[in-house]
Amino acid sequence: MSDPRAQLDALREAIVAASPAQAARMLMLLDALDKDMTTLAAQRDRLRQDVEDAEHARDAANLARMKVMGQLNTLQKILAAAVPDVPSGKDPQSDAQRRVEWLLKSGGTDPAAAQAAKSAEMEAPMPGRAVLEAVIAGERKFTKAQLEFSIAEAMVLTGWQMTPLELTQKGEPWLADLILQNQADLA
Repeated sequence: MSDPRAQLDALREAIVAASPAQAARMLMLLDALDKDMTTLAAQRDRLRQDVEDAEHARDAANLARMKVMGQLNTLQKILAAAVPDVPSGKDPQSDAQRRVEWLLKSGGTDPAAAQAAKSAEMEAPMPGRAVLEAVIAGERKFTKAQLEFSIAEAMVLTGWQMTPLELTQKGEPWLADLILQNQADLA
């Protein structure tokens, strides 16, 4: 496909070779067409930017939804680990409520349950404060799921200015610190 601007320039040269009256009229039409093309190109560029902005907003909303679901799943797993004596049913919310009631009635003094809850928190797919602090301190690394989640969150936090590879190259402590700082800013 030829460059439209080059075609317009060639047409302009052909018009100039025509009679002066015809050339003037055709050049006016050509100039109007050129102006319309410029306007349409600017509109196209704005629409492309709007689409990109909408995609970023969608990605941020998806990440926020994933965070909420991750938090909920983590809490449910922690409760299940801390209160294994309460059987699971078909409704996770009811299970969680029964487990909280059990903890309130029994005083939550079982050290094995507390350790199980801590372990579940450290292995959750979405890293919490304890995981982030441990990664920053160099005491542990992210699990694969935690690293994937952290990279996705870092992409949103950096405004998509860095690729996943660039974020990974910054290192896990850097990622953990970025996320932890953002959590502190939201509190």
